[in-house]
Amino acid sequence: MADGPNIEHVRSFYAALNAGDGAAIADHLSEQATQYYTRLSPHQGAETIARYAVWAVDALKAQWNVENAIEQGNEVAVEWTMTWCHPEGDERLNRGTEWFAFHDGKIAEVRAYHHGSRKNPQGDLLGFDHGGRGHTMLEPPDSA
Repeated sequence: MADGPNIEHVRSFYAALNAGDGAAIADHLSEQATQYYTRLSPHQGAETIARYAVWAVDALKAQWNVENAIEQGNEVAVEWTMTWCHPEGDERLNRGTEWFAFHDGKIAEVRAYHHGSRKNPQGDLLGFDHGGRGHTMLEPPDSA
């Protein structure tokens, strides 16, 4: 089944994120867009959201992979994996979901849910076979 227009817009948004292209990121968002997080205060406005995303790509080498996406009306939900480099140099992986609300063809709201901690640094669902489902994985240390 082909993606709907809002999923295509979200996939294009993630391509802009991965490229670190601030202008393209902002262009996907409404001017007054808000991005909410589980661990940070909200980012308000397309330019602010873009600036923080470019920082993540530049400083942390962040890259997002959309594992699954669903669309209903003016909303899209995605499950993603983000690879990034900790400032101390080791590669890390986070998993999460983002819910997008659209207004006039642009992303007006992003609700980002993600988790990672010392006990579960990749934010894996405990007992879930991410690799078996074809999700992005870090290479095991001994396979490099």
